Amino acid sequence: MTLEPVPSALDPEDRSADLGLTIVRLAAQIARLKPGPAAALRRGPLEGKGSAAFWQLIADNGIEGRAAGDLPRWASIMQAIAILTPRGSDEKKRSAHDGSKPMGAALAEAKISELRLARLLSARGEMRRDLVIRTCRRLSGKESVRFDLRTLANFILRENDKTQAHWIARHYYRIASKAKDTQPGETSQ
Repeated sequence: MTLEPVPSALDPEDRSADLGLTIVRLAAQIARLKPGPAAALRRGPLEGKGSAAFWQLIADNGIEGRAAGDLPRWASIMQAIAILTPRGSDEKKRSAHDGSKPMGAALAEAKISELRLARLLSARGEMRRDLVIRTCRRLSGKESVRFDLRTLANFILRENDKTQAHWIARHYYRIASKAKDTQPGETSQ
């Protein structure tokens, strides 16, 4: 497995762009993992024996400097990406990242209930990470769900910033509202 490291740390003012590049790169790297290491990431990089791929990805992407105290969050991010990535050893499989599809839209299209969404968006700490993983497991059972994983990463890493939760909710309800407007058999008055 050859992983491309992220260039040295960017200007601290540009951490958001750096994080976005890191997440897109991680998604591509996880898609190229062999089935065994990918399965270890899906089970949980810090669970049991742990995952050598997790530590390799941390090192190759320069995350260890940023991750002081955030390793459980980064583990959840990588686990979620691995869960969403198609399984198998096809070297040409696509990553789970699709920058053109908002996370909220993907949740609405997968028919994640409003109650589940509300619980996810209001959760903090370990509960938020657990609910993200559960939601990703539900999504992985659907037909090839790909979305903007940068939102997912920001949602996990910046749990006290409500911007990501609002962004997810906005796109979820935009799609859910359109779906209600176009349900067959209903007449508008």
